[in-house]
Amino acid sequence: MATKRKTAASAPPAQISESAPATGASSVESSSVLADTGAEVILRTNFAVVEQDSIALLHAASLLLDADTAEKVNVALDHNLKLWIAIKAVLVNEECPVEPEVKANLRNLAQYVVNTTMEATGGTIEERRLVSLARINMSIAEGLLRGQQNKMIQDRAYEIWEAEGRPEGREQEHWLRAESEVSVSLKN
Repeated sequence: MATKRKTAASAPPAQISESAPATGASSVESSSVLADTGAEVILRTNFAVVEQDSIALLHAASLLLDADTAEKVNVALDHNLKLWIAIKAVLVNEECPVEPEVKANLRNLAQYVVNTTMEATGGTIEERRLVSLARINMSIAEGLLRGQQNKMIQDRAYEIWEAEGRPEGREQEHWLRAESEVSVSLKN
């Protein structure tokens, strides 16, 4: 029989293990207000609006890294768990634009997040586990943004190629020019 993880309101407070000091600090009140926004973003965007999805992942990562009290740990873990459950739910949707191999990897990460969060239900979690969860979120956000940048470069290189009359043998030149233009536009 499966065991449900208790919410921050009903679970005994999870503590950061004494093996490592806590990091940063943030307001529990502001964390509670934002607690559901990550999952809502993912469900609304169908994991297809890179900027919003990345922000949701980065916000969850910052909650995990800033959790320095039992209450903040619970809020951060609940927020992150809801986010990853939403990601897992979206991945089964046929309209989700994520490639099948990436979907499989994300499902595996989602299972790791669930397992790690369930372990924290016992009352303690080591800081390194919180950092691990945060790093996963940051890596996925970075990958999403990098993928979007590559798509922008590809689209711009194609536009350059078409504008120049579709010449053969100049793919690298078009790619490098597009890469430079996209890089400048993203910096501004």
